[in-house]
Amino acid sequence: MTAQAIFNIRLRLFIWEVPEHAWLNHAPTIYLDPCLSFTLLLPAKNEEAVYRETIQKVYNLNYPKELLQIMAICREDDPGTIAEAQSKIDELGDPNVQLVIYSDYPVNKPHGMNLALQVARGDIVTIFDAEDEPHPDILNIINTTMLNNDVDVVQSGVQLMNHNTKWFCFLNVLEYFFWFKSSMHFFAQVGMTPLGGNTVFVRRELMEQLGGWDETCLTEDADLGIRLNISHARMRIIYDDEFVTREETPHTVAQFIKQRTRWN
Repeated sequence: MTAQAIFNIRLRLFIWEVPEHAWLNHAPTIYLDPCLSFTLLLPAKNEEAVYRETIQKVYNLNYPKELLQIMAICREDDPGTIAEAQSKIDELGDPNVQLVIYSDYPVNKPHGMNLALQVARGDIVTIFDAEDEPHPDILNIINTTMLNNDVDVVQSGVQLMNHNTKWFCFLNVLEYFFWFKSSMHFFAQVGMTPLGGNTVFVRRELMEQLGGWDETCLTEDADLGIRLNISHARMRIIYDDEFVTREETPHTVAQFIKQRTRWN
């Protein structure tokens, strides 16, 4: 346990060992002209309360609409979320905003994303969860980072925001902060990068070469990161407090326990 504690401290302080590292991993502030096209995957389950707003937020990102393909991904046994998605898509009236409904096995998130990947046409594929609040300039940041650094993968920061609503929230917020701000940079340096579940951007051709997400894996996001490392993908981790994707911690102790025990 002592060794584990020391290792965890090292992970959390890694980015500050060389102060220049923190600055080098900031997001660009001067953007190149939009060039890359993006397919944005929005997987959701039982998210009818927030899904319309999520689709609208993603649609409002500061990037040319003709370079966007937005794909709402829903399970067939989730009529509430499907109805909200279809209503918002009809309201937007943009053929680049589409709905993918699936029911074949395995009925899980990676399978739904793989089905969407089959019809994706963007240069870059990314994921946002139903409760996410991406920064309006995130696609300009990624377009600039990928073009300037000639990389295949970019993981940008995610930060939980509601730190004072429950006793566990503050610790959960700190956990996310240190993971994306510091720990992930350590793993990237040693060539073993368990990517996050959203705000990760991968070249579509590379995703297709890897066969998409592993539909049998509980942590398909971390698995994808390791497979990308093995394939020698060029990867960049960026973190900037101003440009993080915002999320909320679980709202109840029961939701928190469910989140933490799903590994079993």
